[in-house]
Amino acid sequence: MARRHQKKFLGEEIEGRVIQKKQLNPPGLLDAIDESPEFHDPYSELNLFLSQKIKREMRHCSNSKKWSPQLQDELLHKIAPEFQQRFPRYRLGIAALKKTWEKVQYFSTQIQGQKEALTQDGKLNIPFFIKENLKSTPKLQNTCNLHPCHYAHQLAIKMSECVAVVDGIRPKLDQLTRTIWSLQRHLFTQLSTEHSKSPYDENEKVDKLIVKSVLEITARHPEISQAELAFHVQKRLVQLQSITLTYPPSQIRKMLTALIAEQSPCTSQRMEKVLEKIPYPTAKCLKSELANTLIDAPHLSGEAVIEEVFIFFQKATAALKDLEEEEIERKIQNWTIQGDMLQRWIRLNHDSALFKEIEKKWQKKSLQEVVADVQKSFLETHPHLVSFVKEVETRTWIYLKYLWYTQGFGEETATFDRFILWHKQMLQPLNLTPNQLIEKIESLCKKMLPLMPFNRARAQTILVTEKEYGTH
Repeated sequence: MARRHQKKFLGEEIEGRVIQKKQLNPPGLLDAIDESPEFHDPYSELNLFLSQKIKREMRHCSNSKKWSPQLQDELLHKIAPEFQQRFPRYRLGIAALKKTWEKVQYFSTQIQGQKEALTQDGKLNIPFFIKENLKSTPKLQNTCNLHPCHYAHQLAIKMSECVAVVDGIRPKLDQLTRTIWSLQRHLFTQLSTEHSKSPYDENEKVDKLIVKSVLEITARHPEISQAELAFHVQKRLVQLQSITLTYPPSQIRKMLTALIAEQSPCTSQRMEKVLEKIPYPTAKCLKSELANTLIDAPHLSGEAVIEEVFIFFQKATAALKDLEEEEIERKIQNWTIQGDMLQRWIRLNHDSALFKEIEKKWQKKSLQEVVADVQKSFLETHPHLVSFVKEVETRTWIYLKYLWYTQGFGEETATFDRFILWHKQMLQPLNLTPNQLIEKIESLCKKMLPLMPFNRARAQTILVTEKEYGTH
């Protein structure tokens, strides 16, 4: 009987303690932070907040970088009040605080001593880290079960975690992966067309417009810097869009008709009046698109050419219409950092009359001689295009580069190596010494492909053993 009373008393005592604990620790305020899913998500608001605060306090809180009771008390005193206001469901425990401190300290230590690791405002220099990490790309081995873009995604995750901890901001993982992949694929050897395709490729209508602009601008300015290229591409897109927004369809057709009529020996007075009213930038843009269509299909009638060019401007406006300026700028950045190398993974018009002319001759002479020869023979065959001589030259360079990057080498040659060998050919007329040649190509790479890692020893090997890559 005594035992039963004792058992009942012990049960009541335990139940009373549980009730008392619940009263002292209201669940809405005292959930342990280190047990919450938010704490284990590196990109959660909670983690980003702690990273920002701890990074700031690291500069002022204590002279010691090692965890200590004094450091612990200082951090709790400074961070806990604001933390409680922002996240009232949780309490800031010592274990979670220490873990975050160690994580911030680890990443901060990793970037110490690297001059370019941080920007002027103290944030991570993402382009620098992309370039540094791309140096290991040639060592990565592809397997049949692992697509090459997997490495880009892995690197993006690694960098994203660093950004979240050091900068305290949520990175755009998908965009970062796209940027890394757009560069990394040009460093892989043995990369087939099948393996070059990935979920991170961008192939929207606006991407085609951007690529078209890149090809045309780099053909006219073969050593243009990436920053200048991005500026001119953006300017070009604005110009394309503004034409259909400024002029009604009937006016655009009228201007195109006048510009085609201008090419004939006799232009009517009415057409001359129309030409006089077209602003120079608009006339230049319209004439450029007329030339592109006529060069690819020189036997088209004037009406068919006008219609095709008119449709092009309508499609360009539609492609740009619903995109935010920030997204367009991002796309321009991703394409321009590839420069001429993007030629390897695009598809141009193989039915073009000019393309067929270049295809017959491009491997028989130097690059400059091919352009001069093709330009001369093409205009002799199609004399009505003689007023588009500059446009013919531009398009000849575009197709010649396209053939170089897509048909001049086997799969074992990385796109970046093809870029280096192209510029060796372009620089041949200067008769540079081997050392001067490498220095010049390195300078061009830094200017035109600022995120691509240049390996001087590898470049020297490529340039010296050119026989391995063909007979160019």
